[in-house]
Amino acid sequence: MHTILVPVDGSIHARKALKHAINIVKECPAAEIHIINVQPVFLPLSELSLLDADMVERMQHEEAKKALKSACSLLDKAGLKYSKHLEIGAVATTIINYVKAHDCDSIIMGTRGMGAFGNWVLGSTASKVLHLAEVPVTLVK
Repeated sequence: MHTILVPVDGSIHARKALKHAINIVKECPAAEIHIINVQPVFLPLSELSLLDADMVERMQHEEAKKALKSACSLLDKAGLKYSKHLEIGAVATTIINYVKAHDCDSIIMGTRGMGAFGNWVLGSTASKVLHLAEVPVTLVK
């Protein structure tokens, strides 16, 4: 079985990557899709931050749910089975660790996501994943 990991963040680029993965799986029914949303670790700028750890965690879970809900909707409409996951950590490293832990055969991801400061040219997360991955990576724009 071929396992494809698709990182999703609610961006148009992630949606396009997921649609590409869906088309591949429709052609190869033995393939399986895993979707993951990785929320970056939040470090308050100071001890005087207005956000406590519980509030940050709730916000992260809400953002992840939004991104995953949109992705799940596409997969459900396509009639495909999938697994969904939420992680918190350094985004690129967490994606790579997931690939290794779940024996994923490839990664399909958008070239740009919804990073806090925007991404230039290729996108910092996509670029890091591309350099760290030991499996094929397909970037969709």
